[in-house]
Amino acid sequence: MDSYNSLNDKIGSHKLKEIELNGNIRQQELLIEAMRLAEEKSAILNAIIESTDDAIISKDLNGTITSWNNSAERIFGYTAEEMIGQSILKLIPADRQQEEPLILNQLKRGQRVDHFETKRRTKNGCFIDVSLTISPVKDKAGNIIGLSKIARDITDKKMAEQRKNDFVAIVSHELKTPLTSMKSYIQLALGKIKESNESFIESVLTRAHTQTQKMTMMINDFLNLSRIEEGKMPLNRSRFVLSELIDEVVEEGCILAPNHLIEYQRCSRFIVDADKDKLCQVMNNLLSNAVKYSDPGTVINICCKIEVDVVRVSFSDHGLGISAEDQKRLFERFYRVSDERAKNVSGFGIGLYLVAEILKLHGSKITVSSEIGKGSVFSFCLPIESKELI
Repeated sequence: MDSYNSLNDKIGSHKLKEIELNGNIRQQELLIEAMRLAEEKSAILNAIIESTDDAIISKDLNGTITSWNNSAERIFGYTAEEMIGQSILKLIPADRQQEEPLILNQLKRGQRVDHFETKRRTKNGCFIDVSLTISPVKDKAGNIIGLSKIARDITDKKMAEQRKNDFVAIVSHELKTPLTSMKSYIQLALGKIKESNESFIESVLTRAHTQTQKMTMMINDFLNLSRIEEGKMPLNRSRFVLSELIDEVVEEGCILAPNHLIEYQRCSRFIVDADKDKLCQVMNNLLSNAVKYSDPGTVINICCKIEVDVVRVSFSDHGLGISAEDQKRLFERFYRVSDERAKNVSGFGIGLYLVAEILKLHGSKITVSSEIGKGSVFSFCLPIESKELI
């Protein structure tokens, strides 16, 4: 009996070992398969990294480069052997080295850096325009252990933009001189014809004067667009009474938009410190937009309201309204709203872009509140310099 039990125990032990062995073999097979898939994915990823036209660079939190692909060598001129182990600051011009800690702080907060346009230095000392997209590299615990950077060479794109800006500036400047002369001749003719009571000719000249005013505004928009793109748009600040400037804008608006009723809620006389001409351009663009996107006969309200130590200026209409999606991109250069009802509205999509950029130079910003079919309200604030008269 004892020998029988001993034999059963041996058989059971043998089967158990056989099961364990089979289990180990299966685990090994799964492990081999997992390693094969990992190697396959790694090979695909490496092929993508090495074949892309963009530079892909990895670095640790100290800014030391840990990987460098073929396109990085092509764009910057350095080989992987020359750059791995080197500081990323080797690529950054001296006047832009403050960008690196700012980018690192943003990434430490868990925020990606998308399409950040800047300049970088190549091995031969040239400076190129690049667009950077940077993401944090995290370990399994979620701790940031490094950074992955994609750099795209946009030098050709920037040069094309510069050529376009130069062309727009030259054409706009060349158009402005004869247009100014034409405007002066029309004004002289209007002055003379009013004395002779020739109502038809006076009406024609008045319309011609209105059109030259519109052309002047359009050319000024293009000139300022070119200056903003070049970063050469200084503010010529002066102290002036804001309500007087709004009076001029309203008076001009009544001439340019005779089919709309412009109502102006005037505020008290106070002084602001701003660029008068550029602020006039901001308000002319806002009024022009309100006219273009609302039906003839409707009311456009201009309101000037003091809020503690700032003044809020707003332009409201009862026009088409702007969708929430369009509002997100409304102040981008050349952006036009995607509304079938506005397809016949003329414009280049630069007016609101200029409004936003000019106000940004003043330390302010444009805001919009709108609802489809009910109209829009555009507003901005400026600090009050003084409540006393000049």
